[in-house]
Amino acid sequence: MELRKSYFADVRKDDLHEIGQPRPRSDSPGHVTGKTAFFADRNFPGMLHLKMVRSPHHHARIRSIDTSEAEKHPGVVKILTAKDVPHNVYTILILIQIGPEDETVLADGKVRWKGEAVVAVLAETERAAQEAAAKVKVDYEVLPAVFDMEEALKPDAPLVNEYHGQNYYLYDSGECRKVRFGDVEAGFAGADHILEQSYQSSPIEHAPTETTGCVVAPEGNDRFTCYTNTQAMFFTLDNTSIILQMPGSKLHFVGGTVGGGFGGKVDVIVEPIAILGAKLTGRPVCFIYSREEEMQ
Repeated sequence: MELRKSYFADVRKDDLHEIGQPRPRSDSPGHVTGKTAFFADRNFPGMLHLKMVRSPHHHARIRSIDTSEAEKHPGVVKILTAKDVPHNVYTILILIQIGPEDETVLADGKVRWKGEAVVAVLAETERAAQEAAAKVKVDYEVLPAVFDMEEALKPDAPLVNEYHGQNYYLYDSGECRKVRFGDVEAGFAGADHILEQSYQSSPIEHAPTETTGCVVAPEGNDRFTCYTNTQAMFFTLDNTSIILQMPGSKLHFVGGTVGGGFGGKVDVIVEPIAILGAKLTGRPVCFIYSREEEMQ
């Protein structure tokens, strides 16, 4: 505690009355009485349900996509592929000038991880969308994949992400975001012992009670209201604006109530494709992850 207080000692203020003080949660009564409204509680007449066709491979080239049988399935209204997304390749960090854009909304020509979204199916019911998605035929040419960082860094390793040109990412946070304390090299030079070791940890699924999702309602005049459980409201709104090439003034995001997130919903995941579906069909759209999708 004393070490922490030594930082910025000349500008610290410890006599605050609100910041740092315990306060009762204003949302507790709604949670314990069941009155809190979550995004999935919204239901609109004529609402469509969106389901994804996802890659079964870790790394593969897409030879072709055949949606003809899926289009004939009862209840199907619209099927979307990469060509339908105005700005399909993006990165969520472009808002803070960190690139390059290297992630696709819908896979275009290639998939780079198992579970990557390839085709979006919109139908009258969730079941119809799921059944139609199973009828989409994607012809893959399976490519060598990388599952280990050391293997991925070898000169002859399969190149997974062409947008970088190599299997590692050069991160430059910019001078304005760098914070430094002390002399690292002096610390090493004066150390009695230096221990070096490699550690590995398994991926962790946050497992929120409520899976990721949103409900979108067209409002007229090319405006859309998106009820979402994102943990980064304006980050998601701004990135959606870039992906859909729409002014942010046309997008109204409603959120704030998240059924568990733990940081896993600080991303741009479901909103752009759901809003695009609503835009192209003129109808409300519901897109909610299954538990399997959440864990991918």
